[in-house]
Amino acid sequence: MKKELGRNEPCHCGSGKKYKNCHMGKESSGINNNKNLMYIAIFVVILAIAGFSVYYNSQQTAPVNTNSSRQGLTPPPAGEAPPGKVWSAEHGHWHDK
Repeated sequence: MKKELGRNEPCHCGSGKKYKNCHMGKESSGINNNKNLMYIAIFVVILAIAGFSVYYNSQQTAPVNTNSSRQGLTPPPAGEAPPGKVWSAEHGHWHDK
């Protein structure tokens, strides 16, 4: 059976100091270090997931091809152009020449 040391008893390490001034706070610090490591690990995992998500989403978008017809442009209506007019695909209506 291990005897629990009191705060003001001599430290078990033989330093001559009181237990409260020598090893009292150091014995429980291993738990705090493990908690800090756990928090760091969780933070790293969250950053990794966020980074992978950004990378994955950037790979899913189609590359823009500037040589092909541009998206959002309206094709001209069927038939002949009115006299003195040209079709504006960007605006979706006829303009004066």
